[in-house]
Amino acid sequence: MKHIGAPLLLLITCSAGLAQDWILKKDEQDIKVYTKQNNSSGFDSFRATMKVNVSVGEITKFLKNMDKYPEAFPETKELKILKRPNDSTQIQYTYTEAPWPVSDRDGVYEMIFRTNSKTGQMSTRARALPSFISEKEGVVRIKRSESYWIATPIGQNKIRLEYIVNADPGGSIPGWLANSAAVDIPFDTFVNIRKALTK
Repeated sequence: MKHIGAPLLLLITCSAGLAQDWILKKDEQDIKVYTKQNNSSGFDSFRATMKVNVSVGEITKFLKNMDKYPEAFPETKELKILKRPNDSTQIQYTYTEAPWPVSDRDGVYEMIFRTNSKTGQMSTRARALPSFISEKEGVVRIKRSESYWIATPIGQNKIRLEYIVNADPGGSIPGWLANSAAVDIPFDTFVNIRKALTK
């Protein structure tokens, strides 16, 4: 069975209670994946972390040009930048294939980049813009999503990368499938990103 791709995970979790503790679900290849129960649905939120030997500038460039690295995101059929209103903001589109009988998903996201001039930390926040373009027939549009990338320098050309997702898939997705993907897919995505950045 095909598993849900990373961009689709922007849709399989919804806002989780910040008071809840993250639970470590996977710790392999220096990549840690945590989840926590969602108070308002059956879907888990996730948080993935890893250390990687690249600079903050390199990961920033990667995230600003994700359309050039679709292979980093499993099951992604389409990933493109629709608009760059300014140097710190981009609007991107993702289309992700889902395993039968789940419908494919797509979404439009506004991604804002910020850099702390004192610490050198770079962070992004992405939110869904469901009405930015017309919906496609037979494809579920993601209407609620919030995700974060955080890159913290921890040495010369070395960072700690963190990825957090809280979203709502809409439509119908079995809870067991979504919650399983919330562990495996961020892990696979981080493996792919590390390969893309260090090859």
